[in-house]
Amino acid sequence: MSRFRTLAALACVVPALLFALGCYETKYPLGSAESATVDRAYVGDYVFTADGKIDKITIRNIDDHLYYVEWTEKEPDRMVGYTSDVNGVTFANLRDLSDDGSIDKKFLVMRISLSSDHAKLTLRNLKEDFFKDKNVNSSDALQALIAANLENDQMYDGDAVVATRVVPATQKSTTDTGM
Repeated sequence: MSRFRTLAALACVVPALLFALGCYETKYPLGSAESATVDRAYVGDYVFTADGKIDKITIRNIDDHLYYVEWTEKEPDRMVGYTSDVNGVTFANLRDLSDDGSIDKKFLVMRISLSSDHAKLTLRNLKEDFFKDKNVNSSDALQALIAANLENDQMYDGDAVVATRVVPATQKSTTDTGM
């Protein structure tokens, strides 16, 4: 389960960067960073197309608990986060990294997943409006609400974004030559 927590956190960081408008931010994260574990399968570089432009997501392991996530459109947006598991579904808990060193008190929470071949990273933002009239006054309350609505499309903000892993040139050449 801790592997999923780490993965979710990483995934949250990336989607947070992608969906800055209309996404759900809260002072209550899902789970804790101390108990999270990084799933190294998420670590890598990904690309996706949005509004006719190619955007890039970079995910790195910081300390086997936290991920560094960078989403690059024109200027890079940098975040730190971890993943949490809710009934077998991974969510990322991401916070912005500021240029002045201050720490954001809010978490961007988003649903994430990785395809079985690790080639596709799927990100799905939670809809802020869905949570407005809900009593979310703790991490446990947030987890219970999300668990009860995992398959409720009204909890999500639009369609999922699917990013494709960029395979490093060294791996491509090794794979292509059969080595």
